[in-house]
Amino acid sequence: MRGCAKLGRSILLVLLVWSSLNSAVLGDGDGNSTDSSDKAILRYRPAFTRSLPVQILLTGVIFTLLSLLMIQLLFTARHHWYLSPGNYILQVCGVATLGTSLAAAMYKILSVTASESEVWPYMLSYLSVDIPPLRSDNGWQTAELAAWLLMNGLTSALIQMVHIHFITLLFPNRLVKSLVFAMLVPLAVLHAVVQVLPIWSNPTVIALAPYVSSICSATLSLLFTFLLIIWAFFVNRKQAWRTEGGTAAFGVAAMALSILMTVLAFVYIPHKDQYEWYPELLHAVMMWQSYVGWWWWVGAGVSVGTYPEVKPKSKKDNHIAWTSAKSRMKRRSKEIVDVREVRPDVEELTSQYNRYLRRRTRPKNGDCAQG
Repeated sequence: MRGCAKLGRSILLVLLVWSSLNSAVLGDGDGNSTDSSDKAILRYRPAFTRSLPVQILLTGVIFTLLSLLMIQLLFTARHHWYLSPGNYILQVCGVATLGTSLAAAMYKILSVTASESEVWPYMLSYLSVDIPPLRSDNGWQTAELAAWLLMNGLTSALIQMVHIHFITLLFPNRLVKSLVFAMLVPLAVLHAVVQVLPIWSNPTVIALAPYVSSICSATLSLLFTFLLIIWAFFVNRKQAWRTEGGTAAFGVAAMALSILMTVLAFVYIPHKDQYEWYPELLHAVMMWQSYVGWWWWVGAGVSVGTYPEVKPKSKKDNHIAWTSAKSRMKRRSKEIVDVREVRPDVEELTSQYNRYLRRRTRPKNGDCAQG
């Protein structure tokens, strides 16, 4: 009996150990299946660069860059306006418009995020906020969406106009200006119009518009860089890279920003749906490149003769100006001498009047004889 009891206890112990091992194995299998399912779901998670924290961070960074550029424009307003009022107005309007667009985008991002945190599960979303929401209904009215797209188109057109005006300053020849306008203006207009077309809510238009806009932006950036290289290394190489006044430093900065702008524009073409903040970053780099490039052009001293108030005078002009000034001085001195000759002397008049009085008061000969 004791042997049977021991055998029964041994069998029961074996069964308990087997059941515990089996449950452990099954638990590991369930955990592995859960982990594998989680990994399968994580494959479809968007990249971190499209997340909400990155969107908020980079929107703030871009707004800071534009704020610094606006401060620079205000500090250099006197000289910039004196040399080229048109370029100054375009740059200020471009920075102000892009800054307003970024401020409105930040307001929308924070508003949507706050609204999402007020409903279950009371947490912030991982995904960035679509600005504007073209593929989903996010509570935007048609008028609001149209106004936003129109603002994007006007901002893009204004920034491209700044660049085109800068290129015309580099090449003041009428023929070259006509070629620049014929080559760049249609692309700039198409780039601006394409950003407004998604208002019609056509799936084909919404799908193709970002591609066309990115291609136009990349082409314009490439042409700008190409024209800047021609001016800096072939047309005006000696003046553009001189070290006086930091001209070469401005040139290096302008070329670096131009190349960076072109690279960013071409990288963005295959990633049209990933970064909502990317176009604003590209526009900010373009504005800084225009500002630095304009001061590079001023330091190089090219085409300053197009502005009469700052036109440098040659030796012949200086000689003519000095001769005319001397002749004016001689005429002035001669007029003064003539006036002095015509105007009688006060002392002489006084002496003549005294002689006249003495003759009047002198006694006549007849009066003396009678006395």
